[in-house]
Amino acid sequence: MLTFVKSQCLYVSTRLGIFNLLDDQGQQSVAALAQQTKTDPERLYFILRALAHVDVLEEKPNRVFAPTETSQLLVTNKSPSAGHLAMHLIEPAQWDAWKVLPEALEKGVVPFELANNQGVYPYCYENEWSKETFIKAMSFLTGSQVEGLLEAYDFGQYDTVMDVGGGQGGLIASIVQRYGCKGILFDLPDVASTAKQYIKSQGVEPARIEIKTGDVFEAVPKGADAIVMKHFISAWSDDDAMKILANCKAALPEEGRLILLQSFVPDIDEPKTEADGIMPGIFAVQINVATPGGGWRTKGQFQALFEQSGFQLKRVIKTNNSLSGMEFSLA
Repeated sequence: MLTFVKSQCLYVSTRLGIFNLLDDQGQQSVAALAQQTKTDPERLYFILRALAHVDVLEEKPNRVFAPTETSQLLVTNKSPSAGHLAMHLIEPAQWDAWKVLPEALEKGVVPFELANNQGVYPYCYENEWSKETFIKAMSFLTGSQVEGLLEAYDFGQYDTVMDVGGGQGGLIASIVQRYGCKGILFDLPDVASTAKQYIKSQGVEPARIEIKTGDVFEAVPKGADAIVMKHFISAWSDDDAMKILANCKAALPEEGRLILLQSFVPDIDEPKTEADGIMPGIFAVQINVATPGGGWRTKGQFQALFEQSGFQLKRVIKTNNSLSGMEFSLA
């Protein structure tokens, strides 16, 4: 029942940069860490000691704390990491949504919107820290799962692949780098603003990926013979998803493909935990609390949704982690 305590200790330590300091400078006393983070040493000690008790940190004599393999995963000043994902999921605006969950259930509304008077995406885009953290969290998720996807699916069969809702471009950069095809990144202007720099940091010449911006509800640009969408359509209700899919269909050529990349909620008779330890049915509750989409769907639910939108399932793509796929053609 006290898992929320661990979550908050993790959040505040990541937000304060504790793991960055230990990674950069090595083990330090709580007094030194408190001085650098402008916090009270006595109260900070309780948090760091708790993290040591769950093996996130190592406590040594005289209130000295050392980094661990786990804490290194939470470092946020070098590249997108699990620390960014943790901060995004536990930041106060997200936390507030859980506090109003009973009221939201009674009213049938989105908890995040009830708690914050706006949707999660407008909130993130209007708050610079939240936007940066969200974008890096999504980049981390892509980076941690993409190798398994590239092993399981041949993107080299396409001349041009477009990532719809692709954020900074981590997925499309990996596809272009691995298979030599052309790439298009499509997202909102604010989200894609750092894409060129990020793509270059991944070792891909930015000119190989065309960056296009716009509103997916208005139109999806043409020019690709395959569209990929990773953890994107699940954030929307069936009605909104069908509008997006209609625009994707209009953008594709007759022989085009749409590849849905997703963690699928298991059916009753399927394993509840994926190979990488993710439980999509649990994660789906977080999506449901934050977005109007109602959470991740099962493969059967996605298939029905896509078929209603004029697509036909060609194959299911299974990877070695929780990111799987479904390839659709135009019906």
